[in-house]
Amino acid sequence: MNDGDGRLATIQRRFADFAREYAHLPLYGALARRLAEDDETARLLLAAAPGQDRPVLWLAALHDLVLAEPSLPAARWFASVVGRDAVPQGDPWPDVRSTVLAHRRTLMSVIASRSIQTNEVNRCVYVAAGLVAATADRPDDRTEGVALVELGASAGLLLGVDRYAIELTRDRRVTVGGDPGSPVRCRGVDRSPVPVRVEAMPRVTGRAGVDRSPVHLGREADVRWLRACLWPDVPGRVERFEAALPLAARHPAPLLEGDLVDRVGEVVDVARAGSASAEHVVVYSSWALTYVESSRRAALAERLTALGRDLPALSWLTAEPPGAAPGIAATRGPREGSGEGSGETVLGLRRWRAGAEVEPLVLGTCHPHGEWIDLSPAPVASTS
Repeated sequence: MNDGDGRLATIQRRFADFAREYAHLPLYGALARRLAEDDETARLLLAAAPGQDRPVLWLAALHDLVLAEPSLPAARWFASVVGRDAVPQGDPWPDVRSTVLAHRRTLMSVIASRSIQTNEVNRCVYVAAGLVAATADRPDDRTEGVALVELGASAGLLLGVDRYAIELTRDRRVTVGGDPGSPVRCRGVDRSPVPVRVEAMPRVTGRAGVDRSPVHLGREADVRWLRACLWPDVPGRVERFEAALPLAARHPAPLLEGDLVDRVGEVVDVARAGSASAEHVVVYSSWALTYVESSRRAALAERLTALGRDLPALSWLTAEPPGAAPGIAATRGPREGSGEGSGETVLGLRRWRAGAEVEPLVLGTCHPHGEWIDLSPAPVASTS
């Protein structure tokens, strides 16, 4: 078996894993099952950059194609193109396969040049919960505010967490954090032993992000790629994204272009410069470190440790698959080929106070798109 054959076998195994994980998705689940068995279409993913050869990139490339050309045969199977009520019953594979083979060069070009940038706004459910935990020992943050830094910020939509309504449901009771009147509604179920008080979120007085390829909301092709990275099978995702775009355009956060390790110090400075009062910097990532090579993750940890020695207060909040965040214990072993949305997400927290690091915390686990959170009692209780 040559290297190409070995990579293809790994890719198809990932499609099979995805199909099992998301068997309930009528489109993406069905396509992943077929791709796990169809060499000719799955091999397009061999064009991906190192670390990007994941099922979600192949699916996003196809989604981008049908958004750009809605007359293609495959487009009628996408709720984002024809509307949720107009998607036909039956097997999408014949239309999808013919579309893919007819446009393979276009798709391979997209796969080779793009990376997954799932700016899923509903992730703000666990970002908000993490902010509550990160500031639990600093009650003044609710008035003096914090400076937010996002690593892998894409278009920076998650940096607007305080401008959205964050709704947590527990035993049929809904609590709301952020802006209760916002047109953007982020919703999740709280499975934690002790209720998470999202209404105790701190003020945000400064914010900035860094991304290797930040998305400019004024460029239609970039915005279309963000739409393409969303899963059209899941109700609410596209609608929530569309509601968040005008807010982000009215309140753009500074976004630096470049490597998140190399520029972490700069982006922290930018966020702090935007805040007159905040002494506490909260750096966070959601499904970004999983795409970073392990040695670079270690380098990031070293740089944040150095920053933590110089800042009054620094918190590093990570929402990543098990094992991807340095210094945060995995709740279970990472799986081969895990990618965007595959299984649980570990919510971890590292903190530096007055120049010294305190004990890291595994806050708990959550759905990768914020559909539920399950935080451990100690960090949750400490916010009461």
